[in-house]
Amino acid sequence: MDLDDILALAETTPSPLELARARRVARTVQSQHDLSLAEGYQIIVDTDLADPLTWDADEATRVTRAAQLAKQGTVTWLFGDGRPERFERLSWSDEMAMIVGHAPGTLRLTPRALFELVHPADVERVLAASRTAWEQSRPDEIGFRVVQPGGSIRHVYCHLEILTDAGRPVGVIATGEDITALELARQEQRRLAVRSRMLGADPAVRDVLTGLQTRGYVIDEVDRARRTTGGALIVVATEPATRLPDAPLTDEDRDQLTAEIARTLRTVVGDDVTSGLVGSGSWGLLLASRDDAESAETLAARIVDKFRNHLFSVRHKPLRLNTSAGVVHFGNDIPDTGFDLLVDGEHAARDAHRNATAVKVLEQPVAERERTERCRRRIRRAVAANRFALYAQPIIDLGLNQVARHEILLRVRSDTGEPVAPWAFLDMAERVGEILSVDKWVIDHALELIGRGAQTSHYQVNISGKSLADPGLLAFVTEAIHRHHVKPECLTFEITETALIENRNEAVAFATGIREVGCHLALDDFGTGYGALAQLKYLPVDLVKIDGAFIVDLCRSPADQAVVSALVELCHTLGIRVAAEYVQDQETLDLLRAAEVDFAQGYQIGRPEPITVGQEEVQSIELELRLPPQQTAMG
Repeated sequence: MDLDDILALAETTPSPLELARARRVARTVQSQHDLSLAEGYQIIVDTDLADPLTWDADEATRVTRAAQLAKQGTVTWLFGDGRPERFERLSWSDEMAMIVGHAPGTLRLTPRALFELVHPADVERVLAASRTAWEQSRPDEIGFRVVQPGGSIRHVYCHLEILTDAGRPVGVIATGEDITALELARQEQRRLAVRSRMLGADPAVRDVLTGLQTRGYVIDEVDRARRTTGGALIVVATEPATRLPDAPLTDEDRDQLTAEIARTLRTVVGDDVTSGLVGSGSWGLLLASRDDAESAETLAARIVDKFRNHLFSVRHKPLRLNTSAGVVHFGNDIPDTGFDLLVDGEHAARDAHRNATAVKVLEQPVAERERTERCRRRIRRAVAANRFALYAQPIIDLGLNQVARHEILLRVRSDTGEPVAPWAFLDMAERVGEILSVDKWVIDHALELIGRGAQTSHYQVNISGKSLADPGLLAFVTEAIHRHHVKPECLTFEITETALIENRNEAVAFATGIREVGCHLALDDFGTGYGALAQLKYLPVDLVKIDGAFIVDLCRSPADQAVVSALVELCHTLGIRVAAEYVQDQETLDLLRAAEVDFAQGYQIGRPEPITVGQEEVQSIELELRLPPQQTAMG
């Protein structure tokens, strides 16, 4: 519609229908007016037919009217003689009063009352913006918070304009609106963006060394299958058929061999089957009932045949594997857990090896009592036969930039006598309640080694959190300290697997007692166990080790960097020193030093080596019995 159309419309005579509608509206308005008067309402003002937005209205009135039309509020501040320190009049519109939570006319507005409505943290910004707008005689805008009478916080956005009279500035008018909903939406968008950037891959899903699923993930998937579809679990056990002629396998050699076995396994089963390293030299594969392309027994036989005939390589020398497999069939909705089925598969694979067969098949899970007793006998035989070895790994003091401690890692000797990583063995010992006997073996032999040394500095001996429930543990440790002539001030006892602490009172009693003896206390795998922060409150902790899950990908993960930084700040505030495990490169070491972490440990510092007593350069030995994270093969 152009101007000609508008003029033509103005010249049009209303139709009888339009006139009738107009008369009907007029009668309705008149009747409502008369009714209001009859009911006692006082009509205080008639409709203002003059448009305040026309040129002859004053500037403040025009701005206020425009704000009303936009459902915004205004605050008008007029200064006497044009000087801010001498205010002449301060007023606000009804809309602005309601924005800040006051009914119109209920608050006597003064400069002090006005700024008391602004959130204390925003007062200086509002004053600075107002001052700048006035001094430079130019409009400005600012967002801030206001505090309503009930304590509620609202977000307000204001446009600041300078009022003038004959070209001379005489005051400021602020046009504001409640943008709380908009600000909350913006905050949520920013939060989601940060969360998306920080959210990383679950380290419990994929093993870094093998590229396959971790032990925990495989167990969880078996748990899910036994509740839904049922299926079959294959456990393949491998170990070197012969020793290398020059020297036994090192941890680095085993990592290389493990990675090659994983690649070979993938060529047989592909990437669609849930599979992963479930123990030292043990591999688990889950076939749900819908996976009927080939039977579990046939697949297990193929894997065994492939591994036995494949020529692996370590240190550029050929190596063959002794391989056997166990298969456990299970239905859905059975009481046995994923861990129970894994143990059954491991035992079946061991039986197959002992009987010189390729595969042993269990048509159903083993009875719970039989399974538990077999696990306990296996652990007790290992303890009685001393089928363990202790390895030392150096720890660097980042403040001194030198090796100041050593951690002693437990190794379990395989059937061939080779020391292997203990995490699956320890997991079993924790679950069947036999970890205390292993702990006592480590404590006794570790303190014996310490007592035979110079004891020139500090030593750390770790104890499983589950063992703290034993009321006789403190007496056993104290007696071992005296029997092996170890200085208690040279010892720190590190609690591992803190999530398994069964009796809080016994844990506190042990921690308090060991401190009274003269030793210190530390927590391992900090940041992943349930209740870890609470333990800092009630346990007299001197040192925490940040779990390796936050360290292995530190250089590439903003989330890990944020967690490490926050944990270091928290611990230092509480007077606790911090150590980081699984440091694998110089870049990670530099980041930890910048974050003010106290100690660092990992392949970048040094690999575990067999212990020799009497190393004068060793200032501290840390003896640790723990479950390392399964995303690496670092012990």
